[in-house]
Amino acid sequence: MQGRQNARLSMAETIDAAFKTRVRGVLDGRPATEAELRKLFEEGHACALIMDGQLRSSERRLAELASDPEASIADLAAAFRRVNQLRPGLADVDELLSELDARARECRTSWLSLHP
Repeated sequence: MQGRQNARLSMAETIDAAFKTRVRGVLDGRPATEAELRKLFEEGHACALIMDGQLRSSERRLAELASDPEASIADLAAAFRRVNQLRPGLADVDELLSELDARARECRTSWLSLHP
């Protein structure tokens, strides 16, 4: 089971890293179309949902281990590390989504002012 969790974490980290790279490029001023902004927002939302699910699952696992007197310290530490890796990553994605939404609004406002 641990191998499957590590594979899922690696997949989430890969998706997360790719999303963050593309969004930061747009937020740093790279031109983007409305369609690209919408697609990035949808991908980011999906990424956030995946990460939130993984975080909830990891928190449940940590709670189970914490209440089990037979649980090993190594298992507890691994579950704790996983929660501590996912939580800031999810917060970062949420922040980027807010910034991306603001950028999309700016683009729409700009477009509307040019096309009354």
